[in-house]
Amino acid sequence: MSAPSLPTGYDVSKHVPAGRRDCLLTVGFDQHQQHIPRFLVQLHYRVATDPIEWTAIARMDHNETSALGHDVYREGLHVDVARRSQPTVHLQLPHAPLPISRGAVIRGCANYLKREAQYFVDVFEERRSPGRPPSRSDGGEPTPTFIRSGRVERSMSREAPADADMVSDEELTEMLADAEGTTPEEIERGAAELDIAPPEEATVVDE
Repeated sequence: MSAPSLPTGYDVSKHVPAGRRDCLLTVGFDQHQQHIPRFLVQLHYRVATDPIEWTAIARMDHNETSALGHDVYREGLHVDVARRSQPTVHLQLPHAPLPISRGAVIRGCANYLKREAQYFVDVFEERRSPGRPPSRSDGGEPTPTFIRSGRVERSMSREAPADADMVSDEELTEMLADAEGTTPEEIERGAAELDIAPPEEATVVDE
C-alpha cells in the first residue's frame, strides 16, 4: 500500500492505521535510556486520489529537549488543526492528569486522533468551525465530502510505498513499552486512563 511521508528526525517513525480508508496516523518518537523525551503524532487525510496525495490535518506533539519545544507536562495537551484555505487552529484540550509514561501519552494521543478523526476532517474541509456544530445543507444532512487536488496544505506529501513502516496498535504499544523498559499492559493502562475532552470543548488559543 501507499502512505504519507513519515516524520523525519526521530529515532522511531511509523505508520499506524486510523480505522478509515481516507485517514492514516504517523507516529515519531525519540528514545534515550528508557525515556521518550520527544514525540509527534499526526492524523493524515487523503485529499486526492489520482495521484494519491495526503496532508497532515491534526498533530499533537511533545518536546522537553528544547526551550522552544512544547512540553505537555508544563503546558498541557494541545492539537494543531489544519484547514484548507484558512490558518491552522490551535486547540488547548482539557484532560485528566498525564501519566508519567510518555509512551502511554503517545498511545492516548493516537487513540484520540483516531476517535475524533471525523471532527478534524470536517474542520479541514471547513464544514464546521472549531467548537461549533457542523454546518448543515438544506436537507439537514452533513455537507458531502469532495476530494479536491488543489489548494491544500504545504505539509502535504505524495504517497510512497511504506508497507515495512506500518504497525498495528498492538505493535506500537510493544515498541513504546520496549523504549521505556515497561510492559505493554502498563502502556495500555496509562493510555486508557488518559481522559481527553472532545475537541468541541477545547479552547481556541489562536487562529
